[in-house]
Amino acid sequence: MRSLIHSRRIDRKALSLVLALGLGAPLPVVAQEAPTVSSEAQARDRFSEGNLAYDLGEFDRALKAFSESYRLKPLPAFLFNIAQCHRQLNNPSRAAFFYRRYLALSSEEPANADVVRELIAEMDGKARAQEEQRRERERFTRDRELQRAREQAALAEARASQARLAANPSATPVAAQEKNGASEALAMQVPEGAVTTQASKPWSRRWYVWAGVGAAALLAGGAVWVATAPNPRDTTLGTVGR
Repeated sequence: MRSLIHSRRIDRKALSLVLALGLGAPLPVVAQEAPTVSSEAQARDRFSEGNLAYDLGEFDRALKAFSESYRLKPLPAFLFNIAQCHRQLNNPSRAAFFYRRYLALSSEEPANADVVRELIAEMDGKARAQEEQRRERERFTRDRELQRAREQAALAEARASQARLAANPSATPVAAQEKNGASEALAMQVPEGAVTTQASKPWSRRWYVWAGVGAAALLAGGAVWVATAPNPRDTTLGTVGR
């Protein structure tokens, strides 16, 4: 009895399969894994792409390709190529960093170690020069902004002075006040003994007093001589008829 039931179940499965084929129902597909490219092969492809871009002078693209190559397979040789790209892109500090990493991570001293050390020294020098130029630009920008601020402050003060004068025309200008103040300060700096006045001398030592006395004496003497002279001279103008 059990064998009969089992055989009937097998027949039903077979019948169902036949019906499915007849109706065109899709058969279950067994999933198969697609072949994957190894990381080493991908790194090799990126490396070739980077070399081509470097030869074409497309250093940004080459840098990206070499960086991807190193992520896929971290070989120290890729670091040297990355450093070369930074050197061509005028990034000396980054170039020096990757040159040093190339030497540090190499299992043995590379054949171009001496050249790499020279490149490190060259990149360090350029990095210092760039830093000095950056600081000089910052100082120049700061000085220019300070000068501009001073000019704006002076312009604002001049406009404020004009506004005050326009509001009160009778007011003394600020410049005149400063000039008067400077004159007063200069006068205060003169020693007391340096300025002598006629009022500080006694009347007996004043020259114009004695000059006046002398002139009065001459006038008095002339009047006496005229009065006592026997034939006083005519002081009127002569005429043709006389």
